[in-house]
Amino acid sequence: MITDKSQIAGAEVVLPCRDLEATLAFFKDRLGFQLEAIFPADAPAVAVIAGHGLRLRLERAGEDASGRIRLLCREPEGVAGGERMLVAPNGTHIELVEADTPVVVPPLKPEFVLSRMGDGAWDAGRAGMLYRDLIPGRLGGRFIASHIRIAEGGPVPDYVHFHKIRFQMIFCRTGWVRLVYEDQGPPFVMQTGDCVLQPPQIRHRVLESSPGLEVIELACPAVHETFAENLLTLPPQGSIRSATSAASGSSGMSPPKGDGSPGGSQASNVATPA
Repeated sequence: MITDKSQIAGAEVVLPCRDLEATLAFFKDRLGFQLEAIFPADAPAVAVIAGHGLRLRLERAGEDASGRIRLLCREPEGVAGGERMLVAPNGTHIELVEADTPVVVPPLKPEFVLSRMGDGAWDAGRAGMLYRDLIPGRLGGRFIASHIRIAEGGPVPDYVHFHKIRFQMIFCRTGWVRLVYEDQGPPFVMQTGDCVLQPPQIRHRVLESSPGLEVIELACPAVHETFAENLLTLPPQGSIRSATSAASGSSGMSPPKGDGSPGGSQASNVATPA
């Protein structure tokens, strides 16, 4: 039935789970799996992990959902005569999908949106951040706007990652946050009023923040994948002091000093496309 095995680039086992956070923590902390991708960032529903020669796709789902195997194909239509779902004799479903999914920007559906500070709930998102959805309708899936908050100051449990996206901008509403981007110099501090334009797929990491940090993030398309970059260390080891040691002696809402970045606005450190 498989007519061209060379088109298959990999495979992953899909495991439905009612509690994605607890299941992800179990596989990472107890079994040593590494996170490879998670999305959407504001309310994670899918996490891809790998370890011990196995790749798993954890999907938030109800009790009646069943597992399946996904074959990651360079050209799915050319693998099994155009079939995209196969069923093994034991009932196992095998889904043929694209190994490198394209970024699809849905047609824009304009609407007037007024979002009040008291509207909507704060949901737990990626890396312990809290998200408030500013455009619930997502303008047809074209844009997402998120009000993001980190209540507790100090080191952020983030990891080097990138977003498969067309556009992403972050505006610091209040507080400060230390970030680092690949090939953009040493870590720098964003303060109230600063803005960063992130080119698609640039590797970066959130290092630490002030208590009560709030940023506004605008991205396109609304639903996009976030991938962990486990082979890259940011900041590079030995290049500068760690964020925590650099911040020693800092308190309250004052941004940490001694990180190699200029005082005041950090506009000169904004990442720009190559």
